[in-house]
Amino acid sequence: MLLASVNKAVVLFTLLLCSQAQASIILSSTRVVFEGNKKEASITVRNMGSDEILVQSWLDNNTPGATSAPIPFAVTPPLAHMAAQSRQTLRILFKGAGLPTDKESVFWLNVQEIPKTAEGENILQLAIRQRIKFFYRPTGLPGTAKEAPEVVTWAIEGQGKAGSLVIKNPTAYHVTLSDVQIKGGTYSSPPITNFMLAPGETKHLNLPGVSTANALTLTAGSIDDFGAKNLYSTPINSTLTQLKPLKP
Repeated sequence: MLLASVNKAVVLFTLLLCSQAQASIILSSTRVVFEGNKKEASITVRNMGSDEILVQSWLDNNTPGATSAPIPFAVTPPLAHMAAQSRQTLRILFKGAGLPTDKESVFWLNVQEIPKTAEGENILQLAIRQRIKFFYRPTGLPGTAKEAPEVVTWAIEGQGKAGSLVIKNPTAYHVTLSDVQIKGGTYSSPPITNFMLAPGETKHLNLPGVSTANALTLTAGSIDDFGAKNLYSTPINSTLTQLKPLKP
């Protein structure tokens, strides 16, 4: 009985903690693209809660051990007071140098909600952080970000236990892929979700049990600049192939 009571208390505490940890802020987009011919990029933060909060914002490069590496952007305001049910525009300014001009660069925009100090004792408060991708896109890059998923090449390498899917991104753009799956005959690979190919990157994904003796079909999704998922498909074997858009 005592153990059951303890377990029930833990569950209730967890549910209470989760309910208290819900973010009050909403961002106007799931990613930010800074076009090289613009002076700045912006995103809107909305406080949907009934209390005033502080919002702290900054960029990082998501590289372990490189927290002190300089990032040539400034987020303004870095700290903002937001009243209940209010909006705040974050402006991101480029310092004008320090990044490649022949390919995209990617960073992470962090927006952290700091709640007002609660009155009373023994009150747990959490600072909730949201992170979204921030892309710097220089002018004059070949092709377009919209076309990039159809330029990426795919091929199956090896057979059986040694089988793998080889994906090459020859473009100057980052390509975010989701729900990558291969099916054919009795074979069906587990869906591979949410990974990103950097410009020029080659990725090998294990496909144990795959055989090009079967007629195989690859399906995949790609996330565009607006956060929408576009669906693609193509027959696949050991020869290089490219995705074709699926008709709605």
